[in-house]
Amino acid sequence: MDDKEKNEEQGFGKYILIEKIKEKFSKTFMDDDSSEKILVSTSVLLEGIHFSMTYFPLKHLGYKAVISSIAGIYNKEGRPETIDINLGVSSRYKVEDIETIVEGMDIACQNYDLKISGLNIDSSLTGLTVAVTSSGTKDPVLSSKAEPSETDLVCVSGDLGAAFMGLQLLERERKVFEETGGSQPQLEGKEYVIGRQLKPEIDLNILAKITEAGLKPSSVRVLKEGLASDLIGLSKRHQLGCRLYHDKIPYVQETTDAGNEFGMEPLIAALSGGDDFEFMLTFPVTDFEKIEKLESLSIVGHLTPENEAFTLALQDNSLAELKAQGWEE
Repeated sequence: MDDKEKNEEQGFGKYILIEKIKEKFSKTFMDDDSSEKILVSTSVLLEGIHFSMTYFPLKHLGYKAVISSIAGIYNKEGRPETIDINLGVSSRYKVEDIETIVEGMDIACQNYDLKISGLNIDSSLTGLTVAVTSSGTKDPVLSSKAEPSETDLVCVSGDLGAAFMGLQLLERERKVFEETGGSQPQLEGKEYVIGRQLKPEIDLNILAKITEAGLKPSSVRVLKEGLASDLIGLSKRHQLGCRLYHDKIPYVQETTDAGNEFGMEPLIAALSGGDDFEFMLTFPVTDFEKIEKLESLSIVGHLTPENEAFTLALQDNSLAELKAQGWEE
């Protein structure tokens, strides 16, 4: 492989990498839509990679692990019903700590009408591992026989980028805490973005509002890896391109303020930050007027023919390449 070919293979968004692996081992992997009865989604959170115990409360960790797992069921156009819990626990965690993690999961189960089907606890030499496997069934409200098309509108719920900005603030204060031997964190006024990182929610009211408006999405995703990665993954799966509009992506002031502290545009956090857990939905362009009446949805772009690739329309109307968060080989 020459240098040019190697460089083109360097950067992958998570879902693009997964699709490449599925294609390579296509004889073994099942199609995502092959099982109509039971849907399964697994999320694994690793200490030191996905969270730090310096700032992540155990109860919140349990809660977020459930949210991260059930997001995958909604991505498969289903409704989650049960979760199975697997914990890898090192010797520094006590029984009370384990109970606190499960307490957070129990709260999430109550909020999202879930049951716990199993619990397994193993020893770990590398810190804490929290794995949640959720299962559910196809939801007639979400599932659609229509495939996304090259004129479909791309919409998102809520606001984007806050969770990533919250993570930046928490990591900054963690480093200060460790370097100073116990300096108190300076997080006043940052409660919103911190909360979006530590205790995310999936706003199911969006689904009810869509149904009431007579809308039927052609695809549904819950944003976990950032808008760019999730949208490019969706587009590739259906052999389409996509275009996002810089000035249409929704942020809140708290996200912009946090970005100013790090010299970072909120656009970067929205495109590549992840952990937003907002819905990304596509609709036929004929639904434009119905969508505009919903305050809870923002039209941020549209799908395009495959040969138009993945682009971001900037404020001066020029086009930039839309890239997913990179994974180095």
